[in-house]
Amino acid sequence: MNIFNLNKITLRNNKFLSIALLPISLGLSIINVNLASAKPVTYDFTVNVVKGSLKGNTYNGHFSYDNETLTGKGRETINAQNGLKVCMNFFNQMHSETKDVDYPQYPVLIFKQGQPETLDFWMESRERDIWWNRNGWEVEISPRENSSEISDCNK
Repeated sequence: MNIFNLNKITLRNNKFLSIALLPISLGLSIINVNLASAKPVTYDFTVNVVKGSLKGNTYNGHFSYDNETLTGKGRETINAQNGLKVCMNFFNQMHSETKDVDYPQYPVLIFKQGQPETLDFWMESRERDIWWNRNGWEVEISPRENSSEISDCNK
């Protein structure tokens, strides 16, 4: 019995073919469910400088990303090339991710077990330095409720 008619490219009824195609169709529906669960995530942050030459200053901002690329396991990163958006008020000036000296490879948001751990965002011409939660720089972050879109400095 021919399963395929090569001249007309039609399928004929076959129990084995139906059973063989079932896992493929189930797999496709699982993929669609996973894609549908991807959503923008935005965190607000505040940096209180309690030591050093900038002691007494407070800076704030937010970062946004699409969680589609994260697995939630181990250490992971997202950068501007993967859709990371950053907006930071530094000395009363708003700075977006495009102001990072190594844009678009940076800024980088580092995750540990699916949770933001460090934002590596650098706007100065001197050697890159990770200031996030360094000694004397206290960072507080909080997720925004109902993030519906990737946020940026223009909004």
